[in-house]
Amino acid sequence: GRCATVTARVGLDDETGDRGSVAFEVWANGTRAASTGTVTHADPARAVSADVSGADVVRLVVTDAGDGKDYDHADWADLRVTCA
Repeated sequence: GRCATVTARVGLDDETGDRGSVAFEVWANGTRAASTGTVTHADPARAVSADVSGADVVRLVVTDAGDGKDYDHADWADLRVTCA
């Protein structure tokens, strides 16, 4: 638990064309610490930041945003974990 934050820029990969939708989530010790909501190819890259202070386990999760997994090629970019 010495790390405090997770930051990244997230979005759908360009190879998906105009298809696909996902949601990005950061989980800390089994609790969702951040969520982007639905991201589509029409959306520019989004910044995501999560407070993970005191967490022993951090998970980066991508879901299909409820419409199936076809064309859901998700990208995490510039991922940073800030620790003491």
